[in-house]
Amino acid sequence: MILLTKDNITEYLKGHMPYLDYSKPLTISEIGEGSIEEDGDGYINYVFRVSDGNYKLIVKQSRQQGRIVRFIELPLNRGELEYESMKMRSAIVPQYIPRLYFCDKANHVFVTEDVSHLSIMRFALNKNIIFPKFARQAAEYLAKTHFYTSEYYLDTKTFRDLTIHFMNHGMRDIFDSHGFMFKEFPAQSIGGDLDPRYIEYVENLSLDPRVIMERKRLRHAYISKAEVFIHGDFHTSNTFIDQDEMKVIDMEYTFAGPQSYDIGYMEGQLLGQYISANFRDFPSEDARREFKTYIMSCIKNLYVFYLDEFFACWDEDAKDFYRDDTLLKESMKRDLLQEMAGFCANTNISRTAGDIGFPEYDMLNDHIKESHAICLSVLIDAQVLQNRHEYKNIYDFMHDIMEIERVYMSNLS
Repeated sequence: MILLTKDNITEYLKGHMPYLDYSKPLTISEIGEGSIEEDGDGYINYVFRVSDGNYKLIVKQSRQQGRIVRFIELPLNRGELEYESMKMRSAIVPQYIPRLYFCDKANHVFVTEDVSHLSIMRFALNKNIIFPKFARQAAEYLAKTHFYTSEYYLDTKTFRDLTIHFMNHGMRDIFDSHGFMFKEFPAQSIGGDLDPRYIEYVENLSLDPRVIMERKRLRHAYISKAEVFIHGDFHTSNTFIDQDEMKVIDMEYTFAGPQSYDIGYMEGQLLGQYISANFRDFPSEDARREFKTYIMSCIKNLYVFYLDEFFACWDEDAKDFYRDDTLLKESMKRDLLQEMAGFCANTNISRTAGDIGFPEYDMLNDHIKESHAICLSVLIDAQVLQNRHEYKNIYDFMHDIMEIERVYMSNLS
């Protein structure tokens, strides 16, 4: 297996992409050399940007140890599965998938279009930039890739064969082990001028047996429910976007999982933005309110538009066995809402109270503000985790978020 570097990547590409212009040196950079806004916050793969002035490429190589994450051994075939996952999704929603060039299984390399003409959504949002089309684009991407990879549409044998092919335990184990629990709440990160008794309260809340029980229930659903083929890591760092276009990357976690997971995971990222916006700088309070209103509309519309898109596909293409069962559809909507809210809260609490950085809060650059953001997050997450089974509609979910925020912020003023 060749280990790609900036020094040997040109010769490697000559053997796979002879049509590139090699008459002058290729422009080559390695992800991690640029700023986090340029390169993102990926921890696992070795990724190179390559251009001949016409073609702009991402060359991605899997190795057993990650580029930054080195405490676990990673499966080498994850790149092959990611390429196949992207190919499957490209057949459904090509407008949201970077162009694919080739996959070299022997060297665990694949090459796609470089979409860095777009912004990494997370870091654009951190600058208070809004993307009005995002909720509808993301909903279409998720709903169509979910429906057309589900057993509601696919031949049952095909669905089962794909489930086995994309079992992907080696990558899933990262979330199995680290995504649904932390050993202890890192109270040392909640300091500054906050009352130590309140810090203790928040720590106790995060470790409340009812909160832990709900996170265990969600973990079991994540592991055992095989409903649709999920992205598995659908968040704002894996979304490249501008005012018109959106592309989704990093699909190495793909497997047949809960339909609610991808949408809930993204909602957790949006919730972090909403909370962060209470504490970071804006040109004016009107600008702050506008941004928060936008984020809350994304939280609502991602769910609403997803249901519209998913059941439009259902009404047209679902198997006869399922199609006309109105009670089934209503049951699915309720389950999706309650699980989505749970995965949202679990995602948020695992980042705010975990040991991996959360750029939405890290960028505050103020220990007291960051501490308040973490405290508010955990309060919201605990409430949502415990109340989610009572939610009848998306407004119940939004009410819990905004009511806790209102009480918390009023006590600070």
